Amino acid sequence: MFRFFIDESNIIDDNFIEIVEKEDFHHGKNVLRLKVGEKLELISEANKYINEITEIKSDSILTKILEKTELKNKDVSIKLYQGMPKSDKFELIIQKSVELGVDEIVPFESERTIVKFKAKSYNKKQERYEKIIKAAAMQSKRNSIPKIDFPINLNEIELEDGELGILAYEESYLPIREVLKNLNEYNKISIVIGPEGGFSKNEVDNLVSKGFNSVLLGERILRTETASLNLLSIIGYELER
Repeated sequence: MFRFFIDESNIIDDNFIEIVEKEDFHHGKNVLRLKVGEKLELISEANKYINEITEIKSDSILTKILEKTELKNKDVSIKLYQGMPKSDKFELIIQKSVELGVDEIVPFESERTIVKFKAKSYNKKQERYEKIIKAAAMQSKRNSIPKIDFPINLNEIELEDGELGILAYEESYLPIREVLKNLNEYNKISIVIGPEGGFSKNEVDNLVSKGFNSVLLGERILRTETASLNLLSIIGYELER
């Protein structure tokens, strides 16, 4: 059963919901080739609906509500601070991290980032990133669409009270398993992954002074895109336990 995200304005009444967004309509009609009678999962901000397609119009898809379930808040939110890599790597990280459960992605600049942030060019990329996120959320059947923030400087990263901070650093001596022993005590997790050039010692010391746990992911040195997805996979496994 395919999943679409809808706005509250799509809900006509207690019986019908109409898919009117141009991209969603095109995806449903021309890519998925949906037919009258097929069932869909429609996700609003507050509810999940099981609907049946009753009519495919020239610019929208009309569906009838069969079931309605209130969505529960996610127990743990995960934020990924990602050192800005080359564009193709960043798109991969965005797509796969959404599939692996991240809720917010914050790209950052640091001493060794190869890609330097330019507001004018980034604004054009932001729309593409948001499309990748939405498609990944639909495909992996997320109950909400994760957000991607405007790039910041590494020095701007801060932890909130009661938030678990994890910094992946290849020269750390603390295994990730030690930090995750008390994972169930937190409802917010922030992880920091360095760019292709890694972190300087001063940058690591600064993040540790702010409360981040500097951890070792294993014996091998991982690429930035591998480190992000590896750490998210580990956290996801532990949370599901």
